[in-house]
Amino acid sequence: EDRRVIKKSNYLTSDALRSLFFRQHSNMSDNEGQKPADGGEDQKPGAEPITIRVRDQTGEETFFKIKKSTKMSKVIQTYASRKGVDSTTLRFLVDGERVQPDDTPGSLDLDDQDQIDCMLEQSGGCL
Repeated sequence: EDRRVIKKSNYLTSDALRSLFFRQHSNMSDNEGQKPADGGEDQKPGAEPITIRVRDQTGEETFFKIKKSTKMSKVIQTYASRKGVDSTTLRFLVDGERVQPDDTPGSLDLDDQDQIDCMLEQSGGCL
């Protein structure tokens, strides 16, 4: 299977994301990507990956395919690394509420294709 990374408007194919992200952060079995014949009843809750969209202030979206049990700190660090900025300068929001590094998609009640807003932290403001 061809696993080339294809980048188009910061969108990586799901195969490329799976290859880049999950191999670095989890133990993958030999039957990666295959569903059990019994319909997946053996999988743990939160083991099924979802795709989340991180949208910046310009409207540009970056997609991540992660498990519902993955800590958001991994998404934050990966996003900051891709953008070439320090993760402490970014703020992530779900429905206006700030995302904490220890949050997970499960604790934030995120579903497949949900959006997370990313804002550059603004300091100052005194006139």
